[in-house]
Amino acid sequence: MTSTRLKMSQEGLLWKTALSHLGATELHQVVVGLWVEAGPSPRATVEYLEILHIGNDVLNILRIAQVAVGAVVPYRPVEPDRIAIYSAHAEHLADKLLEAMPVGKLPPSLKGARLEVDLGM
Repeated sequence: MTSTRLKMSQEGLLWKTALSHLGATELHQVVVGLWVEAGPSPRATVEYLEILHIGNDVLNILRIAQVAVGAVVPYRPVEPDRIAIYSAHAEHLADKLLEAMPVGKLPPSLKGARLEVDLGM
C-alpha cells in the first residue's frame, strides 16, 4: 500500500484510466476480486466517492460490485451522484488497482505514486 493516500483527483484519474484500459466488464471483475480480498472493513469510517471525480461508469461499476460482495454501508441512502464506501475498502481498492495497472498506461501524474508502491515507500 502507498504510504499516503492518493488525492481525490488522482484517485478519480486512476479509476478512469483503469476503465479505459480494462473496459467495464474486466474492471468490474478486478474490483470484485480486490473487494473480496479486502475482507470486512476493520474500521467503520465511511467516505464517499463522487461522480465528479470518478465518473458515472465507474460509479455504476462500484455500486454493482459493492452489492455483489456484500460491502454496502448500512444506514446510508443510495445517492445518484456518489457512493458510500468504507474508507479501508476505498484505500485498498485504489492501492491495489494502482499496483495492477501497467506503468505505461498510467498518466504522468500517477507514475510517482506507482513508483512509491514499487519501492515500498
